[in-house]
Amino acid sequence: MNFLIASDSYKGSLSAFEVGEAARQGILSAMPTAIVENSPMADGGEGTIDVIALHQKTVRREINVFDPLMNPIVTSYVVFNHEKEEIALIESARSSGLTLVPEEKRNPMSANSFGLGEQIKDAVLSGYRNIKVFLGGSATNDGGVGMLQALGWKFYDKQGKEIGSYGNPLLEVVSFSDEERMSLIDECQFVIVSDVMNPFYGKQGASYVFAEQKGAKTDEVVKLEAAMVRLAALFKETYGVNLQKVAGSGAAGGVGGALLSALKGVLKPGVEMVMELTNLEKKIREADVIVTGEGSLDEQSLMGKVPIGVAKLAKKHGKKVIGIAGRVNTDLHNINQYIDAAFSIQTECLPLPAALKREVAVKQIETTVEQVVRLMKTSHVMKGG
Repeated sequence: MNFLIASDSYKGSLSAFEVGEAARQGILSAMPTAIVENSPMADGGEGTIDVIALHQKTVRREINVFDPLMNPIVTSYVVFNHEKEEIALIESARSSGLTLVPEEKRNPMSANSFGLGEQIKDAVLSGYRNIKVFLGGSATNDGGVGMLQALGWKFYDKQGKEIGSYGNPLLEVVSFSDEERMSLIDECQFVIVSDVMNPFYGKQGASYVFAEQKGAKTDEVVKLEAAMVRLAALFKETYGVNLQKVAGSGAAGGVGGALLSALKGVLKPGVEMVMELTNLEKKIREADVIVTGEGSLDEQSLMGKVPIGVAKLAKKHGKKVIGIAGRVNTDLHNINQYIDAAFSIQTECLPLPAALKREVAVKQIETTVEQVVRLMKTSHVMKGG
């Protein structure tokens, strides 16, 4: 029996690879003769480059940039050859990520995406013209202003004074100029890879949905929203792009919108790109049962997340799909359109901090998957029914 494990990470607990290895052990405990392949997955958010590097031969480039609070750090991006073309893969979380900011200092009112612009600048100056930017896990809500400043854009306040790159420059923007931007930018193709489809502003936009999670207070969210509305109008006036009509423009605190308009980027769902770069369809064709999952399997999973993306591809080839997750929504009607059966790995009641411990999650995945496969051995599922 051939099993393919194609799971996302369990955020705050296990990497996608670790989830797969735990599930592999569970399968083999129940069925020692099974053939099991672990093909870690991601959806464009934090950790996506690490997953791609497990499947592709990549070269890491270390560079010095500024973090969201403008402290100097060493970060990296990777490059690889795909279909005879050199491609740079840049992850915004490595320069502008929430995990780079101490919890007590997290607040998008004082954070910016300048470091992401420095990553892009280094890739452009190094000769790469096909650049894929992965958005997710950001600490910022600056509409990509910091990123653009690093690339030569000039932003001005109501007095016509140029705005510096400290704090959140978005809050003061009333105009901008791109006359001094890097000219090499025009030679580049930017693909924006994201795991969210939120618009630039509005009740489902970057500020209202994500700013509080990044440390903003309610009144600060209102200020951020007003600034995002102003910036969207400037982008529309200059570049002719109505960001409210482009799902995903609100990704990474609006960085998605800046890439779409100012850098003429093209948005692509993260899970589709990762499935392509990991050759997942071929692996699915060769498997009998697909195991997929993520930290929480719920309605959000339907919005471009790994489990549903994998399951849709598996159903295209008539494969059985099992979902495992740290948490499973009790209403699975929509999810069961794609996943045949979903299981929470929680084998006992534990406080969240205890459940997130690596050794606990590993054991619970092993136990849950083993029991699922033992059941499958006695059912029509394993007999092709």
